[in-house]
Amino acid sequence: MEFNQLIADFAARYNVDGLADEDGTATVSIDGIVITLVAVGDSLIFHADIGEPPIDGQAEFSGLLLEANLESESFFAKNRENGRYVIVRRLALNSLNASTFDTALAALVNAAEVWRRLLMNFHPAAKTAGQPETDISAFGSSGFMQV
Repeated sequence: MEFNQLIADFAARYNVDGLADEDGTATVSIDGIVITLVAVGDSLIFHADIGEPPIDGQAEFSGLLLEANLESESFFAKNRENGRYVIVRRLALNSLNASTFDTALAALVNAAEVWRRLLMNFHPAAKTAGQPETDISAFGSSGFMQV
């Protein structure tokens, strides 16, 4: 489905106005999560801000996001403009209809809510004597996955 039609249909279904911006993007707020939608080529990119990196344990939380990238339909990144974490999902526009769009949007909102809550309540693990400064998790001291 074409981006503009997808957004117009969504707006009509949920009786909302002003989703499409002049720059070819659309923004919708659901349960306090602001989702930006951008058509890039044949893809629709959904992204939502989940928050600022934690003051303590930023490397540890970033590691959790990197590990989650391997297990999720979405992926996580750090916005270079403001330094905040975002969750992103890319889908082929031609694979979307009203139902699949709503399902993908709901899944992204749910994931963003979970990760926002985890980020707000994040406390790094307490270091014990002799523990290295960085938690290398499953990646080993070389930075590569241990197999």
